Amino acid sequence: MPDQIRVTAQARCSPAQLWHTLVDNRAAWWPELDFTASPGAPLTERAADGGAQQATGTVLAVARGRLLSFRWTKPGWSGHTVVSFQLDAAPGPDDDDALDRAEAPGSSAGWQGSTGMDYTDVVVTESGLGTIAAGGDVVAAHTGDWADHLADLIKLAEDASGT
Repeated sequence: MPDQIRVTAQARCSPAQLWHTLVDNRAAWWPELDFTASPGAPLTERAADGGAQQATGTVLAVARGRLLSFRWTKPGWSGHTVVSFQLDAAPGPDDDDALDRAEAPGSSAGWQGSTGMDYTDVVVTESGLGTIAAGGDVVAAHTGDWADHLADLIKLAEDASGT
């Protein structure tokens, strides 16, 4: 059983827009999750029907526009996992020329591609799964869950940025 899940995608919006959606507009893409983006802040996830608490945790790290990390556990788990959302400005598909311009000494081009769009690479990881009893079941369930959450996050961020 793997100890870590890793789900990646690219969004057609800036890291700032994706961060805003991830943190400030979180209820629109993951309404069951509640937290403040501040290290040490509590985090809770409730059932979709508003019922019993499903998970509890603590925000571990926040680097505005780049990183959100938290530790959480669920009833019946024998340990906890660490979840991280990493956001990185990126060239868009087939934007090798834009990448060369952005990396040129003294360039202020940034990662905006030839289409004039900003792009963001998003990586979601959940680690520590090997410490949980029935971790294999958690890996199977959470791999799909993280892909779904990431798709919802990106769609909302892209819609908000008009792309």
